[in-house]
Amino acid sequence: MTAEEKRTIPFDQPIKIVLLFFHFIGFSVLYGGMIVKGGIPTIFPAMTVISGIFLVIRELYKDGFVWLAKVEGVLTEVKIVLIIISITSGVYVVPLLSVVMICGILSSHLPKEVREIRIV
Repeated sequence: MTAEEKRTIPFDQPIKIVLLFFHFIGFSVLYGGMIVKGGIPTIFPAMTVISGIFLVIRELYKDGFVWLAKVEGVLTEVKIVLIIISITSGVYVVPLLSVVMICGILSSHLPKEVREIRIV
């Protein structure tokens, strides 16, 4: 799918902002709870996962599966793998989640031209 063939979503920008808001809040509480080793209410990990799923679905709808081969999609795949590793192993959780946060910052703040580069 080329740039001209991208699908559009009505009210795409407000939807993205709302999803990113919930994603950020959920991950922030999860990450903070892991750092201080405090109790994390289950609503926050659930909020992170659900909003993340919707964000991925949004990108796949707009760009198709080619998004998974672009820098932004690959960074998202790396985040998912690292989260799975941290959850299943229980070791190095904070460092792994720190790398997840760095990948998230990069995928949101890299210039569009860089995010759109196909790696594969």
